[in-house]
Amino acid sequence: MHPLEKETLKFLQQEKIVQSGDSIVVAVSAGPDSMALLHVLAALAAVLHNTLTAVYVNHGLRPEEASQEETLVKKTAVALGIEYRIGTVNVKDTAASRKLSIEHAARLLRYEFLENVARQVQAEKIAVAHTADDQVEEILMRLVRGTTRQGLAGMKTIRDNRIIRPFLKFPKDRLIDYLERYGIPYLHDSSNLEDIYLRNRIRSELLPYLAENYNPNMHQNLLRIANVLQDEEEFLEKLTDAAWEKIVEIAPLAAAASGKPQPPATHHEGLALKLSLFATEPRAIQRRILEKCCWQMDCQPSASQIEQLLALAMQNNEWNSLHLAEGLRVNVSKEKMIFSYPQGRGPVRGEISASGKYDEYEITLPGPGSYEIAGLQKRLVLETVERTDVADDIPLSTGDCLDSNLFSFPLILRCPKPGDRFVPLGAPGSKKVSDFLSEQKIERLQRRLVPILLASDVILALPGLRINHRYRITDKTTQVLQISLVDM
Repeated sequence: MHPLEKETLKFLQQEKIVQSGDSIVVAVSAGPDSMALLHVLAALAAVLHNTLTAVYVNHGLRPEEASQEETLVKKTAVALGIEYRIGTVNVKDTAASRKLSIEHAARLLRYEFLENVARQVQAEKIAVAHTADDQVEEILMRLVRGTTRQGLAGMKTIRDNRIIRPFLKFPKDRLIDYLERYGIPYLHDSSNLEDIYLRNRIRSELLPYLAENYNPNMHQNLLRIANVLQDEEEFLEKLTDAAWEKIVEIAPLAAAASGKPQPPATHHEGLALKLSLFATEPRAIQRRILEKCCWQMDCQPSASQIEQLLALAMQNNEWNSLHLAEGLRVNVSKEKMIFSYPQGRGPVRGEISASGKYDEYEITLPGPGSYEIAGLQKRLVLETVERTDVADDIPLSTGDCLDSNLFSFPLILRCPKPGDRFVPLGAPGSKKVSDFLSEQKIERLQRRLVPILLASDVILALPGLRINHRYRITDKTTQVLQISLVDM
């Protein structure tokens, strides 16, 4: 038995990742990692008494390469005496319709297909070929995008007692040695060389730069940190689960009138968080409960969104709400915080309710950062800088800098309301927001989509359009809050 096979067997048995007699679906892309995984699990099947099913998913992105990959997976499965399944998913259309990145859409569709096959063949586990190299890239990618403490722990060797990663502790070069030792063929995915993907840039640019200029042991250090955090995460997860049982309840809600698709059957249609009990938990557990609520609702929250949810829960102001991606809405009533998809799952633009009217939204911004306005498909970025770092020629038409000494956080972002007034930058006096938007040639129905930034009850700015003249920067300004509204 090859050393890689021996170590994988020992790892699977020690960690109790698979049980004797388990049926395992193996995700095989025809790349080196997954081909090694398929061969190693096939070699161990007799020892572990496992039944394998190789699954190849064609994402419809590389037709010529996909044909070669599919052929190789079929031939390999037949040669190993393993059942195989081939699937095709439409990543581009899904990404466009659900406003997702190509990477995100591909991942969702791939796992959906793997789950479907697992149910068909009654498999207990789904094996994927993530390596230690993938773990390092994943940690850096989460760090760059913004993540929680749990995110820095990286991927788990087993998730939801379903997804297993037998190679997560092994570097990629161990797998390459194994493939070369037995002359096992594999193919290269050309998309792994495209720098439009963040993971590829981290692999080809950031990691080599850090290793060369800062620490040659960067890989090992990141893996060590992830291992320590994962051990601590197990303890925190037990505390979170205990608190979850007391605080969170399933809230079966009526299906959306819009007829849009609801969350997957494995997730909840609605969750209700009891605010009085939630308030008694330590802040660390509170964040984890909020994150788990999002995950249970099939939403992957960023670190900034967790902070927004935390601020929303702490305010305990009835009817406050937060809108997340894919139509997920978080509303606060007098006693509970409700997670739901009131219009079904999908990119709901303009905050339109099932009645056809625009819903009011209000988002608390606890401090500088990047905040997703999911219903508008926009992101508000707030950054505090020194006055000396700001150019003096800020145009009146799009002034996006405020004197941050004149107000304090938290700020509020909401849609316009009747009677709203402010002093547009450069104007001689106050003006109704509705009149200002009319002068800007913004159509009536679109005016409800314009976000308004406030400190207490005072309008600071209409991000992307105009700031309040009274909060402009002057010669006396020392600290500046820069505002930018960008498309997602």
